[in-house]
Amino acid sequence: MWFHEEWVEQTIIKAPEEFDRAFGRWRELYQTAMAQLMESTQLLIKSTDRAIQDEANRAIREANFQRNLLLNQQTSREESDFYPYRYLASEGFLPGYNFPRLPVRAYVPKDEGEYLSRPRFLAISEYGPHNIIYHEGAKYEVRSLITPPGGLEQRLSQVKICGTCGFFHDGMVDTCENCKTTLDASNSEIMSVLEMPNVRTHRRERITCDEEERVRYRYQIATHYRFAPAPGGKQRVEKALVLDEGETPLVKLLYAPSASLYRVNNGWKRSSSKGFLLNFKTGYWEKSASDKEENHNDHEVKDIRLVRLIVRDTQNILLLYPQVPEWREDPSLLVSLQYALQRGMEMNYQVEESELASEIIGEGEHQAILIWEAAEGGVGILKRLMEDRDAMARIAREALQRCHFDPESQKDLEPEKCPCACYECLLSYSNQFHHDLLDRHGAKDALYKLSKSVVQPMVEGRSYEEHYEWLRSLTDSRSELERKFVDHLYKTKRRLPDDAQKMLEGIYSIPDFFYDPYTCIFCDGSVHDTPEQREKDRKIRNQLKNNGYRVIVIRYDKDMEEQISRYPDVFGEAKS
Repeated sequence: MWFHEEWVEQTIIKAPEEFDRAFGRWRELYQTAMAQLMESTQLLIKSTDRAIQDEANRAIREANFQRNLLLNQQTSREESDFYPYRYLASEGFLPGYNFPRLPVRAYVPKDEGEYLSRPRFLAISEYGPHNIIYHEGAKYEVRSLITPPGGLEQRLSQVKICGTCGFFHDGMVDTCENCKTTLDASNSEIMSVLEMPNVRTHRRERITCDEEERVRYRYQIATHYRFAPAPGGKQRVEKALVLDEGETPLVKLLYAPSASLYRVNNGWKRSSSKGFLLNFKTGYWEKSASDKEENHNDHEVKDIRLVRLIVRDTQNILLLYPQVPEWREDPSLLVSLQYALQRGMEMNYQVEESELASEIIGEGEHQAILIWEAAEGGVGILKRLMEDRDAMARIAREALQRCHFDPESQKDLEPEKCPCACYECLLSYSNQFHHDLLDRHGAKDALYKLSKSVVQPMVEGRSYEEHYEWLRSLTDSRSELERKFVDHLYKTKRRLPDDAQKMLEGIYSIPDFFYDPYTCIFCDGSVHDTPEQREKDRKIRNQLKNNGYRVIVIRYDKDMEEQISRYPDVFGEAKS
């Protein structure tokens, strides 16, 4: 466990040193900005070349901007990366502070200049390279990046993407951490990604037909994910199976709280190559060879590299893996099912359309419907779907109603008004590029099967029944109470323990059952009534509590249901 007897004392002793260390990055960024300011000022004084003077003036403005940002001047303190609480939290000095990620801003040269803010997942496309922004009757083109403190180099990294399941690896690995696929050139991609900073725009009186056409084709935006770490080197995920009336798997669910979600801008959809050309010296996006307009900065020293833009956030995500091959193999059915289930969740949990987002990700048997809570701070509905045995059935029934079908008879209630899909069922502004695939009739049978389904949790890849049998095999052959306890949980469809007879590290104690990450269950038979055993139990269990474990005791001489129902946060509610 992370907590021990000397933890508080050591934390207090190390606090001054850690506080000083936390400001190391700030000092380095401030020194870099001041060095740029001094060097550019000297260059401006010495040079008589107009182009060099213009570049020096730009560098001076940028250095001043960085210095003001570091000093929280001319900016809202709470909206700055260097607002003290936000900065210290990002450096790990203030654990537990949960600040939302800052939006991306675009500088618009209107009058004295102003900044337009967009959420990061929207800015990755709206503020993409050479995109056109329409603001108060004028056109502005995104031409360059505002170099952040520390330079663009600090935000550049190499990552590896698994093409089989869409998992994001922030290092070079040979095997996917999620689907265990051996990664090679055919099923993975190594890319240089730049975490998106704020951008600078230039006013355009007119744009060419080529530019209008390029904007119409939009960008290639891909979504990827990475699970949060859990104790013991594991990943923080929960799994469950959605079973039909014959207990045949329909969908496998994987819920990942506080997962890292990434959106990558891979370039224009019509482009034959992926990525954008960026001049790291100036922050300007380079034009492609097909553009006739001459680059305004051709005279400058260039460090041009091919990069892709990336933004990230922390979100609760849910992956739905269809277990019926026909559902995966029909693109129209899968996309229709994706939006139908999203509409069903919105109806069942009474949330706005903007609070949930979804996307198809992966391929083959690892293809999944990815759903995440797009609302700031999340809405908590994905976790409830994993815990509630009948949640998927209710969502599917709501989806059938939204698609104009009677949930019981499957009768079409709007045969003439809605031939395939309409804005009252599946269509929306956000999924307009999938309108040609959406068909409520194609998803009807799948939704009807799901409307009769139940959700059963999985542990370590085992189904509910398999895990129950596994736990029963680990019980003490001399303890009827242990078997009675597990049997009662199974019969009432409650959450089963994650482990049995688990040896705890650093403490001489073996709980009868264990719930990750810290709940110990002891089943006390009559042998625990002797004074000697009581005293021994008291000492061991106090030691467990002092080390951060939770201790629950199940007694042989008390009603089983009464004891279990006291802890719904551990065992869940009874199901009929």
